Amino acid sequence: MKTRRLTAIFVFAAGIAAASCGGDDDRTLTRVFAGPPWTGDERNSYRLVDEGGDIYGACVLETDIDAEPGMTRLNRLCANEPLYRDDGTVVVESGTLVPIESSRTRSDAENDKRVVLTSRYDPPLVRFEFDDNGDVRRTERELPEPSERSPEPGYYDDESLLWLVRGIPLEEGYEASYENVSAATGQTFTVDVRVEGMETVKVPAGDFQAWKVRITAAAATQYAWVEAEGAHRLVKARIAGIEDVIYELTSSE
Repeated sequence: MKTRRLTAIFVFAAGIAAASCGGDDDRTLTRVFAGPPWTGDERNSYRLVDEGGDIYGACVLETDIDAEPGMTRLNRLCANEPLYRDDGTVVVESGTLVPIESSRTRSDAENDKRVVLTSRYDPPLVRFEFDDNGDVRRTERELPEPSERSPEPGYYDDESLLWLVRGIPLEEGYEASYENVSAATGQTFTVDVRVEGMETVKVPAGDFQAWKVRITAAAATQYAWVEAEGAHRLVKARIAGIEDVIYELTSSE
């Protein structure tokens, strides 16, 4: 396993968000999450692989459906031990994935650095806090509200993306847009999703028939492969960033 920083293991990097801000359009935002396909607590494990096939980290995605009454906690625990970690958690409404609060902690033991990012939702606002080794900055942004074009606008926390794609309508050609809320950038921006079709995917956990979902924000495109049957587990994902990272399912509990 390569020892290097976890620079691209999660979702929308700062450059993507920056490119997406300030150019708002009239796309219709919808609640793309149709419902949770999971029926109990989960622990799905992944290896992180670069484009050359080298392994340099691992992630665990945990689903805690009884975290609080009516709420589910989603945990993303990623590491390149012993030096680097990037862990995130988000509490959401169980049936809708609408976020309540989230946090992300990035730690670099080599340089004794720790960054904590939090988002607290108080519609129509989300409040961000960025704590860089005790240097704290705060900001807030407006959340999308109903309009004639988007009567039921959808917004989801960045930390929930790898669960969100499991609960969208998985049928070829489905496409929609929602608002992504990113504590890493202190911004919200529009994301487009499209189900491109079904493919056979080979990962360490086995061979799967999976729906290929394209996720686009500004000029950045990412992909997720979602198991066609059962609880629609995330089988594989390609996350864009400074360098692309590929999640590959290794085991499930």
